Amino acid sequence: MRLEDWGEDALIAAIARRFVARHPRLAKGIGDDACVIRELGGRALLATTDILIEDTHFRKSYTPPRLLGRKALSISLSDIAAMGGEPLFFLVSIALPPETDKRFVDGLYEGLAQAGRKGKCLLVGGNTARSRHGITVSTTVFGEAPAGEVVYRKGARAGDLIFVTGEPGSSALGLRALEERGKAAARGPYRESVARHLDPEPRLPAGRALAASGLATAMMDLSDGLVLDLKRLCIESGRAAVVNMSSLPLSKELQRFGRQAGRKRMFEFALTGGEDYELLFTSPESNLKRLSSLSRRLSLPFTPIGKIVPSKRAGRAVTVLGEDGSPVALEREGFEHF
Repeated sequence: MRLEDWGEDALIAAIARRFVARHPRLAKGIGDDACVIRELGGRALLATTDILIEDTHFRKSYTPPRLLGRKALSISLSDIAAMGGEPLFFLVSIALPPETDKRFVDGLYEGLAQAGRKGKCLLVGGNTARSRHGITVSTTVFGEAPAGEVVYRKGARAGDLIFVTGEPGSSALGLRALEERGKAAARGPYRESVARHLDPEPRLPAGRALAASGLATAMMDLSDGLVLDLKRLCIESGRAAVVNMSSLPLSKELQRFGRQAGRKRMFEFALTGGEDYELLFTSPESNLKRLSSLSRRLSLPFTPIGKIVPSKRAGRAVTVLGEDGSPVALEREGFEHF
């Protein structure tokens, strides 16, 4: 069977079955945004890794090296945020063609340094290698949190509301603009969406606050699309979800795009577009007042977009209700590599 027939989630599940990890200090291995290792003093070590590959995740033609470095680290920091942790250290491994200009490398590491300073974590090592097929940047981040405050994907309960930070779909719109107009898109009508795609903001303060307050019952970051990532959260929690399209927070640029390309296309971006790196979390309705207060304090919107339901009620992991309240069939759930 070919990988494209098998699928990314099936591949990860097969790897998890082969490498069943049992250790008294391992609280969570494969299957969440980061692995969790118990430390002394009631702390938990978080570890995560990501990879950006030229012509798969980015194109040099429209990606400045400084922003590539910032994004490479930010997407791993987003995983730490999704677990409610604080970053500590990071490693970077790069594979470069021998003809790569030194200025590109300088810009890449300047971006990594900027993201490290903002995330309050230090570069402590890595590796370099020669590549024959484009640039690859891999980041590994270590963080920590009080063991009792780590938030997993598995905690959602029937009746919980589903929340999302920020405005999903913006990154996908930015990518579309970049693919159509190249670097000029950064000065075009969708410039804010382009910025969100090239330079995402890991929601570290929000993740830590949600974990410390105990308000989030389950949490993850949005990397492959809202519906697909919510499906993963539901599977881990043994629940299902109903999402209301009319409740989705849409940026002004995405709404403008919808007026031109149609509302169906606009909602596809919000529901299935990848690389938003916003937080998706669940919380009981009784927490609405406290969440509203926390949202104001962080100057970051927490938007309720649906509800967690018993798995048998929904019939499938995620049901999307259209603006008229009827179920909507999606052509795809999100981005998958295979």
